[in-house]
Amino acid sequence: MISYRVKSIYSILVLVFILMGVIACSSEPTTVKIGLLSPQTGPIAQYAPGFEDAGAIAIAELNKTHEGDYVFELIVADSGCDGTQAGTAAQTLIDSGVSAIVGAACSGATLGAIAVTAPAGIPMVSYASTSPGLSGADDNGYLFRVVPSDAQQAVALAAVTAAEGASNPAVLYMTNDYGAGLGDNFASSWSGKVCTQAGYDPTEGSYDATSLAQSVIDGGCDSVLLMSYATDGASIIEALSTQGFTGKMIGADGVADAKFTDAFTDVTAVNGLIATRPRPGEDTNAKTAFESAYAAAGGADGAIYTGETYDAIKIIAASIISDPENILTSLKKTGTNYVGASGTHTFDANGDVAGTGYEVCQFDGTAFSCPRTWTSDDGIK
Repeated sequence: MISYRVKSIYSILVLVFILMGVIACSSEPTTVKIGLLSPQTGPIAQYAPGFEDAGAIAIAELNKTHEGDYVFELIVADSGCDGTQAGTAAQTLIDSGVSAIVGAACSGATLGAIAVTAPAGIPMVSYASTSPGLSGADDNGYLFRVVPSDAQQAVALAAVTAAEGASNPAVLYMTNDYGAGLGDNFASSWSGKVCTQAGYDPTEGSYDATSLAQSVIDGGCDSVLLMSYATDGASIIEALSTQGFTGKMIGADGVADAKFTDAFTDVTAVNGLIATRPRPGEDTNAKTAFESAYAAAGGADGAIYTGETYDAIKIIAASIISDPENILTSLKKTGTNYVGASGTHTFDANGDVAGTGYEVCQFDGTAFSCPRTWTSDDGIK
């Protein structure tokens, strides 16, 4: 009798374990959708392929690493580098079922998108928005970024301007969130004279590049600082060239990409331009692996914010895997000493990161390189 009962219990346990194995084997991997706000149209459309290539690499790696457990999907929407369009695009991503959104690139677009995503409980991690205004945005704690605020870039620009021997620069800035924020912070960081300062609406057809260039010539300025994007920046530089300006031209991250040359009609006008952009961190396995994968995938040399796009996706994915029910809390934990392709990132109370200084890039003819760096400790090297 005892033997029969033991055998029966054993048989039941075997059946249970078999059924558990069948259930485990037949369970489907969890699908995770991540949105990407990319500026496919608008004044920095030239840079969008680099962001999307970096995103595709991150997703491919995630699917390989977590095969059988997760299927990651990247859903791309066009932000247009515009707040209104980005808000609409963000809602489209939410409706498609994304758990979080990477982006946007342009600061105004990010502000437009977070106004939609925060009330919906969808976190965002921007890979390129640098306006100081984002630090105090009304985002209910749902906005993060893996790039430093332009409050720092303005200091770097002031140092570069002085190092180039400029003493009487013109400051031409877009009157949007990015341009105005950077322009205001440069004014606070620059201790010398400013020969002329002019803001303009970067919307195509809303500014007169010839008049802006003429104000520089008429002011006798020895240099020009451009707080611009690609399309408007190229127009102004070409107008300066046409009017015979021979002084220094200095820009920021809005033009610090090899693809900036695609915005020109007369590409020779870009020769001599100097531009700053956030400096990647020290070499790490993550950085080396990404750069190798990006090159193997045919990614463009000199592309800006590709490592940051990759990192933003990886941070979001790690946060979802760690705690899918509390992604926001998990993001804060994951974003503490996170070693990525673009540096080691720790989110502060505003969702900002400290950064590691800036690259000082230049166009020699149409060749683009970043031979120097600026840090708060060492200055320009």
